[in-house]
Amino acid sequence: MTIRITHQPGADELAEIEAGLLAYNSQFMAIGELKSIGAFIEDASGKKLAGLTGSTVGNWLRINMLWVSEALRGQGTGTALMQAVEEEARRRGCLYAQVDTASFQARPFYEKQGYVVRLVLDNYPRVHQRFYLTKTL
Repeated sequence: MTIRITHQPGADELAEIEAGLLAYNSQFMAIGELKSIGAFIEDASGKKLAGLTGSTVGNWLRINMLWVSEALRGQGTGTALMQAVEEEARRRGCLYAQVDTASFQARPFYEKQGYVVRLVLDNYPRVHQRFYLTKTL
């Protein structure tokens, strides 16, 4: 047995580790409930101007990424994406939502959406903070 360190794990390597973890986790939870979710705003040519990605599993919505282009910021775009995804999560049976964000990102935005800080990591990655927030849907 050897340990190999790589700075660029391949897609096949990532998929193999994910498959192993999902196989293990399936002993404790219904992996079939894990479903991706996304909402996007595009221009007429299909270029992404904003989007939200995440997943739902069991009672939970997990928000992975939320991005709004500079041109659309401050116009309610992020709120509209959050509301659309939260509504879909409710249709899927979710009762709760979770997200994490850095101190230089969107904590006030998520708090305006009703999210509450549950955990703070200081010095992340060096001089900032990372906030973990949840919300009852």
